[in-house]
Amino acid sequence: MTSDFIINGKALYTPKGAALEYGRIGCNFYTGCPHECTYCYLKRGAPSKQLGGNKVRLKKCFRNVQDAADTLCRELDKNLEQCRRYGIFLSFTTDPMLEGTRVLTMTAICAAIPRIIPVWVLTKDATFIHDIHLMTALKNIYQDKRLDIHFGFTLTGRDDMEPKASTNVDRIMAMRKLHLMGFSTFASIEPVITWDAAEKMVRESIPYCDHYKLGLRSGVKKDYYNAIESAGTLMRIVQTVEAFGKTIYLKESTRRLIQSCYQPGAYEAFMSHTVDVDGKPIK
Repeated sequence: MTSDFIINGKALYTPKGAALEYGRIGCNFYTGCPHECTYCYLKRGAPSKQLGGNKVRLKKCFRNVQDAADTLCRELDKNLEQCRRYGIFLSFTTDPMLEGTRVLTMTAICAAIPRIIPVWVLTKDATFIHDIHLMTALKNIYQDKRLDIHFGFTLTGRDDMEPKASTNVDRIMAMRKLHLMGFSTFASIEPVITWDAAEKMVRESIPYCDHYKLGLRSGVKKDYYNAIESAGTLMRIVQTVEAFGKTIYLKESTRRLIQSCYQPGAYEAFMSHTVDVDGKPIK
């Protein structure tokens, strides 16, 4: 997957490859993450030296937090048309709702609202719902603006592989709270560790979740997933999501895995019950 435009700023940039399936425009202020997830891509290969590590640090291109905030505002104005069309995604290089990162995340939200820019925030940290200052700031956002702020939670159902993140149950409870406040919510069912765990996370979050993104685990052997089993579980998941009036996007890795299990025409019929990367129905 490729982008039709390029942003190469300090705060905003155009992601590449599979990252584009999460956000057309990335917004990163920090690097490093303390969750110690065993499957984390930031721990492997070349990116690990630049982006990995358990300590959260402000990116070196920013002098301080205020400089990061000022830089973001300039880059939002410079790329206003694209930002309004696609929104901005936080974050590919850390968890944006950690105690040490959430102030700049809230700054980004407050900068985006008057510019009519949607914001997507993906986290594994549910402790922010106990942050009085942050929750007060969220409550002060006008109701008609809240649907443009999308709070997402990674849900794998495997707390043992995410030892220092909030539990999956706590994440779903945080999602519930934001949903009741009128914010848009989404779940990243990625990586799928086991299909049973993935399906369980969908069932438990479905009352509070507006949209799902589902993707496979990277860096595993080709036979890690059974294509027929995967197709069967995915059909049940898609049916559940549709029955509740919610939407689901299947990442390219998932689509490649199951496509061979369908007869000609049947795959297209199945995919018509899902949406594309921008949330539009597939016809």
